[in-house]
Amino acid sequence: MRRTLILVTFALLLISMWIALTAGQVTPVKRNIIYVHVPSAICALLCFVPLLVAGIGYLRTSKPVWDYVAAASVEVGLVFATILNATGSIFSRAEWNIWWTPSPRLVSSAVLWFLCVVYLILRASIQRHLRARICAVFGIIAFLDVPLVIISARFLPDMHRPSFSFETAWQTAALLLSIAATILLAAVLIWLKTDLLKNKAILEKESFL
Repeated sequence: MRRTLILVTFALLLISMWIALTAGQVTPVKRNIIYVHVPSAICALLCFVPLLVAGIGYLRTSKPVWDYVAAASVEVGLVFATILNATGSIFSRAEWNIWWTPSPRLVSSAVLWFLCVVYLILRASIQRHLRARICAVFGIIAFLDVPLVIISARFLPDMHRPSFSFETAWQTAALLLSIAATILLAAVLIWLKTDLLKNKAILEKESFL
């Protein structure tokens, strides 16, 4: 099952990349970064959904697997949040000649990144018997930034456009395939990282016996 999902993800990434670099080229060329920026933004937000669910699940059941899912989701979310903020800054520099400005959308996106970092710092600094519960509470609270990002992107005045219109169906297809491939990639990475954390916990437990 997982191998099939990885193959499908890889195929979608290649197809979307090929379309984006050929028939789906956006004019001017600097705007092609949207094929990376938008999927990364969506995945960064979506990674907070399993974080929320896992946090609630752990507080209700105290099962370690929920803690592993939460930790994996944050690590993957940090990767996409980094790409989101980096590509946003690059596009801003190319489009408006500034790297960053304290606009609602950019601030909320930056907060998203910092929340991931703080979560991982908490996991590394808190004692093991308290770590999972405290991180679960923090993860639930951190999810509150997700609607703020969406609201700032759609409803608050901002120099960044809330949507992007394409000229051809190929461009739309390239973006949709990029989004689908990136979401699948995020799911695979969370799945793999969860298994790694689970196996690591088993090995650590056996080493104490």
